[in-house]
Amino acid sequence: MKQYLRNDLRGLKPYKTGPKDCKLKLDANESPYPIPLEIRAQLASELLNSNDFHRYPDSDADSLRDALTKHLNVDRDNILIGNGSDELLHIITTAFASPRDKVLCPCPGFGMVSYYARLAGAVPVDYYLDNEFQYQAEEIELAARIYNPKILHICTPNNPTGSVLPVSDICRIAENFDGIVVVDEAYYEFYGESMVPYINDYPNVAVLRTFSKAMGMAGLRVGYLVCSKDLAAEIYKVKPPYNCNSFSQRAAELILEHSEIFKKRTAEIIEAREWLYQALDGLRGVKPYPSHANFILVKVKDGRAVYEGLLEKGILVRLFEGSEVLNNHLRITIGRLEDNKFILHSLAEILTDMEER
Repeated sequence: MKQYLRNDLRGLKPYKTGPKDCKLKLDANESPYPIPLEIRAQLASELLNSNDFHRYPDSDADSLRDALTKHLNVDRDNILIGNGSDELLHIITTAFASPRDKVLCPCPGFGMVSYYARLAGAVPVDYYLDNEFQYQAEEIELAARIYNPKILHICTPNNPTGSVLPVSDICRIAENFDGIVVVDEAYYEFYGESMVPYINDYPNVAVLRTFSKAMGMAGLRVGYLVCSKDLAAEIYKVKPPYNCNSFSQRAAELILEHSEIFKKRTAEIIEAREWLYQALDGLRGVKPYPSHANFILVKVKDGRAVYEGLLEKGILVRLFEGSEVLNNHLRITIGRLEDNKFILHSLAEILTDMEER
């Protein structure tokens, strides 16, 4: 069947997840906490008593958007809801990138950015972070001048490095860029600095957020986009109808009603991140990179050996095998305190065994 696929997509590799059979899953930056019992109980009650699941969901997700306005201090028409922020990335790319247009992407960065560019027939072009995986605003501006892309992506905090680009730099870049600046803030809650307050000052900026990370809703797939009303109206033309189901919309609303729970959990994850970073930094043979997200990127001598050693102990982390930039790097999601102690102890054992061979 390969001959029927578009020529430019024949070399595309599908997205694959890691093994499912593990005791401790730390590969996908998910929350270590389940949705709180009181929210699940409310959802279960509404599910049992509702009579409208035979109807299509609200295509505009107005109730959820209204709930978000109170948290974001923006208007309803500044917000679009997606089936995860991944879908919104796809929608934005479809809306603005024509075949052969350039799309500028951070490297290393979130792989779906270049994936969706290729699906649109556009050409993804990397701009590189420095040797310590930190953003350099001047390099982004230079790449924008050289390649004249239609879309410029900035992920802050960046996945998989955890590094950030200050809002002041993003504002300067957006002001001088004739195209769409997509600011992916999937890990915003673990950092706290955002472009959302500036969306009306920079009408070419679209900010992406998600309920998957800090809010622990990865399995229910809800993301949202915040931008100027004019830009939102253009993007809405490409948004599929009924793209976010009724159950997930309602779950997201209830989570916003219990935001104090998630603020506490986020603070605990940040504290755990700092503890794990310091512990990893004291481990011989491991180089951790400072992170503002809910994960830590580390470099080891033999990434494949360490990955498989952890897997034997029931721990799944992310291995970036095949990546020239991230060769021998692993990304570890922050877990609960006992999880972090377990992976630290396991990693120390594996590295000791490797040295003694």
